[in-house]
Amino acid sequence: MSSALEIFLNGSFVPEAEAKVSVFDRCFLYGDGVFEGIAVWDRAPFRFDAHMARLKHGLAYLRIENPYTDDEWAQIVEDAIARNRMADGYLRIQISRGEGISSIKWEPRLLRKPQPNVTILPIPGFRDYYKGLLAEKIEAGLRGIMLSRPRMASAAVPSGIKHCNYLNSVLGAIEVTSAQADVGIAIDQQGFVTEGIAYNVFAVKGRRLSTAPLNRDILPGITRDVVIEVARAQGFEVVEELFDSFTLSAADEVFICSTLELAVPVVEISGRKIGDGKPGPVSKQLGHLLLETMEREAQDWRTRRAARVAAQ
Repeated sequence: MSSALEIFLNGSFVPEAEAKVSVFDRCFLYGDGVFEGIAVWDRAPFRFDAHMARLKHGLAYLRIENPYTDDEWAQIVEDAIARNRMADGYLRIQISRGEGISSIKWEPRLLRKPQPNVTILPIPGFRDYYKGLLAEKIEAGLRGIMLSRPRMASAAVPSGIKHCNYLNSVLGAIEVTSAQADVGIAIDQQGFVTEGIAYNVFAVKGRRLSTAPLNRDILPGITRDVVIEVARAQGFEVVEELFDSFTLSAADEVFICSTLELAVPVVEISGRKIGDGKPGPVSKQLGHLLLETMEREAQDWRTRRAARVAAQ
């Protein structure tokens, strides 16, 4: 594969060196936009429909025009995968409101270019990451901390949309780096566990999994949904409930999940060992099941897309 990527930019694919947006772009100026990060496995976008649903919800909430139909999005994503010869990887779809003058006001008359700026950035090489660095993380487990700064309240900035303003997470990441840890877990204003800086969090006690409910300042993670599905299919009890950091400390296992990380065990939080301080069997089992689900659904995606194309 050529080292130069082809980036989708406002209707066409261009070499990465030519993929540029204006300094007047509202996402650059204010974080005024939404994005999605989609895993690609065996040339298929994982849970494409779920990502599209979340993307459209975010666009509607922010009153940004959705420039394409679902079928058009699917074709663009498939073209991005094919043009970059991605057997596996990660696609970042980002949509900003457009180009505006340096004013927080967003009325169309104040925009230099009222059409949204749309980019799709392909990042190949998921399989190598899973076999290398991620495999090492799963084997060793991660060191975490409880973040000192609470999660941004949804009453201020809605956590249910994947918006481009990630300052709360950036500050958390700085704290994690300063503590020489791997992950950071945030609480809300009332002291209940919410999520990590870019991942959802689960606590395991026996065959019971606990995770924060969607109304507690967390992003409705696509991988979170898959974890819940596969865990329940294996007979685990999964409960969306309020719990605090003491519940994490007393858990048999804690793990995080996201598009990039799948399911990775956390063996220590703020200096306290979780369980025996080693990765547990539940997080490992669920990680393997997530990979199996991705492989199965990749084949399903290609079959459905082929049937749809044949019917046109």
